[in-house]
Amino acid sequence: MELTEVIKNRRSIRHFNNEKLSKETINKILTSGILAPSAKNRQPWNFIVIENSDLKKEIGDLLEKKTTDETNLTCEVIRECQALILVYGDIEHEIFDVESIGACIENMILEAYNLNVGSLWIGFILQIEEELKKKFKTDKKLIAAVALGYTNTNPKPRPRKTLEECTKWY
Repeated sequence: MELTEVIKNRRSIRHFNNEKLSKETINKILTSGILAPSAKNRQPWNFIVIENSDLKKEIGDLLEKKTTDETNLTCEVIRECQALILVYGDIEHEIFDVESIGACIENMILEAYNLNVGSLWIGFILQIEEELKKKFKTDKKLIAAVALGYTNTNPKPRPRKTLEECTKWY
């Protein structure tokens, strides 16, 4: 698939079917993530991949207790996806390392679309960072989660600012 097509057509997916993702597919998505540029080539990203249904349900339930009605759909996405990737960072230089991990996540969700896999970048997961640190015995900084899975949905494009609205030339 052409890169421009991937960028234009990728959507946040919030409904998944039951088709299982292969380990090979997940590894391709993770590999694309680690190919992202990073400040001083620190490569600060670390991943925890969760496929276990009971564990995804536990995480979704835990998040639901801390969220509002408007984020409950995200909790359901966590329970329903085929794989939930928790993205952690070795944060030394906060802004640079977080930016680098953002590039990593962007590569992952673009590769997922390229492989016909739906994805959702989840920031609300930070509301249960401490609980997840204890559960997975890590001292790394939770940055986000990425839900992955096959989908039968095809969301329409969301409105975007025009180039003129967000660009000044000098």
